[in-house]
Amino acid sequence: MGITMSPQDYATAFRVLAATARHPENIGQVVEQRILPQLPKQPSLLDVGAGSGKVAERLAPHFDLLTLLEPNRDQIAGFNHGKAKILLEPFERYQSSEQFELVLCSHVLYHVPLSDWGGFIDRLLSFVRPGGYCLIVMAAARGPTYELCRDFSDTLLFGEHLVATVKQKGLPHEVIPTMSGFFTKTFEEMYTLCRFFVLEGCFTAAQLAALSEDEVRGLDEKIRVHAERCRGPDGMYRLEQDEDLIIIPKP
Repeated sequence: MGITMSPQDYATAFRVLAATARHPENIGQVVEQRILPQLPKQPSLLDVGAGSGKVAERLAPHFDLLTLLEPNRDQIAGFNHGKAKILLEPFERYQSSEQFELVLCSHVLYHVPLSDWGGFIDRLLSFVRPGGYCLIVMAAARGPTYELCRDFSDTLLFGEHLVATVKQKGLPHEVIPTMSGFFTKTFEEMYTLCRFFVLEGCFTAAQLAALSEDEVRGLDEKIRVHAERCRGPDGMYRLEQDEDLIIIPKP
């Protein structure tokens, strides 16, 4: 039978993520406190996997030029900024001789095989000017979103795997734990968001296609239980997400 998300479900999930995620503010504060004081005036930013552009929008006042890489046209469609150049392509196809004071990569490495992480990090750093920084953001192996995903899969990749890779490469780095999260007004919106995390992050397309009718029904019921747990005393639904921000300086 299989199980899928409709285009409307994807639109709902992306809308909730873009409208309610706290990580743009978290990233903005870390950049302002830890990175900007070390950069020259009028720095430039490369945002790898820019998504809706919310993080770039938060950082834009501090940067003279912004380059955003986002292969999903629908996700970035609502973003427009006079300082920004938007390229609708994945990082692996990006070619440029330009370097940047800050290269940001937020919630992208889940889509890269773990065996390729070392080379991916090297490529990120190749676009960082000497004296600049690379900032990589990932969900952490703790907290409610982690518990949601681990209830369906034990092979997911989190910030701890990134830290291990960075240490293995012998790169200087700083890990900053933060708390992000999402909220919705209705159960159906939170259910759709939880379903998005589970179906997109915990299963391959082949695994989903192979599910029987009973397995699909059981999976959906399990997701509904998780979504219901997100309901607060005020009737709002909240899903907290711990995140690790890893700062890598380039000498």
